[in-house]
Amino acid sequence: MDHKTNPLDVIREIGTIGAGRAATALAEMVSAPVEITVPEVKMVETAKFADSVKTPGQANLVLVICMEGQITGRMFFILSPNDARLLGSVLLGIEAEAVNFEDSLFQSSIKEALNIIVGAYMMALSEMTGFEIMFGIPFLALDVLTAIFIAEQMPMGSEEIIYIKTNMQIKNRNFDGVFIFFPDLPSINKIFSALGLEHPHS
Repeated sequence: MDHKTNPLDVIREIGTIGAGRAATALAEMVSAPVEITVPEVKMVETAKFADSVKTPGQANLVLVICMEGQITGRMFFILSPNDARLLGSVLLGIEAEAVNFEDSLFQSSIKEALNIIVGAYMMALSEMTGFEIMFGIPFLALDVLTAIFIAEQMPMGSEEIIYIKTNMQIKNRNFDGVFIFFPDLPSINKIFSALGLEHPHS
């Protein structure tokens, strides 16, 4: 594979591979076809992170996963309340209006679905870089002001994030989510080196 290209093209390829795998796994989970696309990929300096959150004052659902092993950092998957309610209705087989964010079954189902997506992205990254990536236990934060919450969770030494917008289509319903990966500085340098890329901010 020729990596003499824009780093975002390689990250987009990782996202596309991960999206395809996540779609296959989610299709088995919901017993219906699933399509996942990656319409937007970017790298954002952590100092400008809040500007990348389209609705910084909106409370969202956020899945948080710590990374361990050869690549360390923290990952987040963000869903708006409306998209979380729609996805919950598909996962639970109920009307969206009946979804209760405090319900343990909803929380476990949405956590499992989002964990599948995040895991698929990271598995694609692991295979393309050759690094072993291990995950901590994910937790779901409900009704949080996203920009503030993630800034508080940001690992020390992070200088930039990888931002992947994710569109899902399940049972003729569309959902938009955002995957955010905060690698620490040694990890982002290792990732770019393994991919044969020049760090855009080096």
